[in-house]
Amino acid sequence: MNKIKNLFKLEFIFIILALIYYLIFVNKGLVFLDEGYFLHSAERIFNGQIPYKDFSLQYGPTFFYILAFLFKIFGPSILIGRLFAVFICVLIIAIVFLILNKLKVSLGVIIISFLSLVSFGYPLINIPNIMWANVLLAFLLVLIYFFWLSQGSYRYLLMIGILLALSLSFKQNFGVAFTILFNFLLFFGRKENLQQKIKNFLILQGIWITLTLLWVYYFFIRNNFQGLLDFINYSKRFAQTIVFSYPSLSFMFQPTGIFKLLPYYLPVLLLFLVLTLWFKKNKDFKIIAFSSTAVVGFFVSIYPQSDLLHVYPFLGMVLISFLLLPFKKKNQIFLRIIAVVMILIGFYLTLFTKSYRYENYYYKYDTYLNLPRTQGIMITKKDNDDIIKVSKFIENKTKKGDYIFAYPYSPLLYFILNRPNPSKDSLYFLPNWHFYDDKIIIGELKQKKVKYVITQGNYILDTDLSRFIQKQTKIYEFVQFQVFEITTNSYSKF
Repeated sequence: MNKIKNLFKLEFIFIILALIYYLIFVNKGLVFLDEGYFLHSAERIFNGQIPYKDFSLQYGPTFFYILAFLFKIFGPSILIGRLFAVFICVLIIAIVFLILNKLKVSLGVIIISFLSLVSFGYPLINIPNIMWANVLLAFLLVLIYFFWLSQGSYRYLLMIGILLALSLSFKQNFGVAFTILFNFLLFFGRKENLQQKIKNFLILQGIWITLTLLWVYYFFIRNNFQGLLDFINYSKRFAQTIVFSYPSLSFMFQPTGIFKLLPYYLPVLLLFLVLTLWFKKNKDFKIIAFSSTAVVGFFVSIYPQSDLLHVYPFLGMVLISFLLLPFKKKNQIFLRIIAVVMILIGFYLTLFTKSYRYENYYYKYDTYLNLPRTQGIMITKKDNDDIIKVSKFIENKTKKGDYIFAYPYSPLLYFILNRPNPSKDSLYFLPNWHFYDDKIIIGELKQKKVKYVITQGNYILDTDLSRFIQKQTKIYEFVQFQVFEITTNSYSKF
């Protein structure tokens, strides 16, 4: 009993240490595209708009409604979204400890597992990204599945069905993949007669399908069937714009190439090992469930976009899976060494490469951005001066309810400047990245009487929308932003 208590105390200390470590990064940098997409969409819900009808959304609605609810309680701010992400990532660690305790692993495995999660944890994606919610749901599914394996109770079947429906309402591809996987795990996991297996199968389908139909009916079937068609068509177009790729093994011949390959090819190795577990005579379905969820989560995460940002979320779960596989002692030692190497890679990526993969280095964020919705957030002095100038311009030239247009990929500007978006879309970098045609968007700008367009980065693109903006008068140019003024007769000319 004392040993268990001491273990719980140690795990609690680890959770506190992870929280302290995560909080170091919580207020660093701004991510205008991805973070802007999540916060701006949640703010539109906060302001009473309905997703898929009043504005486009490429994910399920639940994550954005949770963010909007937090805005209702604490007010809209970037820090609230960041702290929500920290809460999710800390909860992930707590759930993993519960799983490892049920597996009765050694203290060494617990420590390496903790470091695996932290090294590839929140600091690598320090924004309220929906991926962390998917990882949390994956671990929760595994934990509840463990309880179902040992007891076979219908209440755990109910909880799995609810979690699968929740996963579908967060991110559709994960929801579909986890639903397929856990149907297999539930069908083969316990030694039951065929009639009971079929009964469990039907109950599970009834739960997740019923719950999914509720939100699909509310947002689409009830009075917005065209929105459902737009949603489906957008998903098809978006997938077709990105060519899936995987790092070539030729990297192995470069001095540090093996370290670039490990994050991509360890999950491939795990996939083959997991397949062997499925075909073993004496199956340990707890290990199979954990490692299969890690593999499915990883490969769903990196398709079709296989950059490191999509590799990070499930990599900790992949590393833990290697520690749990039933290998001989020599192989276990080798895998622990690989895990330690990967942990060092994770911390290296955090501390010595650019934040959020494409932004600035963490150590360069040294200036507080003192705007109402960015309180506590630190960025570079150059970016701070630029954003303050844009903010003062918009504050002097527009009223709170006036529309501005941020182009082509900076929805965070709507959130920071507290000005509404005239378009149902928020990203325009590629034609297939927005739901509606350029001419429809130009019509929305005209209808909402938009006077100012703020561009960031390359805005000269081969699109009707870009050509329309280029014909306007550029009245200000800052370091990374340009401001265009639209005259009334510009709309009739285009």
